[in-house]
Amino acid sequence: MSELTEQRLGYGFGLLGGGLVALGGLAALLIGTVDLIVGHPFGAVGAATEAVVLFVVGGLAMFFAWLSRHDWSGRPLTGGVMLLVTALVAWIVIGIDGNLLALVGSLFVFLAGILLMLEPAKRAASAVVSA
Repeated sequence: MSELTEQRLGYGFGLLGGGLVALGGLAALLIGTVDLIVGHPFGAVGAATEAVVLFVVGGLAMFFAWLSRHDWSGRPLTGGVMLLVTALVAWIVIGIDGNLLALVGSLFVFLAGILLMLEPAKRAASAVVSA
């Protein structure tokens, strides 16, 4: 269990959250298809638009989580900030009464950003204390 660092946990939470947001986009696309079949074209267009935005936000969250584990592993603050911004964008798009899967996914993305920023925060706090 000692191998489970904040960066690894943040990576996992980022991938899980991004996947849940994308899954929420798939659910919105399914709802839009049902709306179109039932005869509600405006509801279908709204759901399809939401689905596209959720696919993009979920993909970005997974991409930034992947970057924070691989290419940006030496810069966890950058990956953490990008995941926090992605979670904020997801919350703005989803709203409070929106897609539950995407809302839970954006919460995981937010937690991933916080986890990635813990190590730089510890280093900054120890530098302030020692100064």
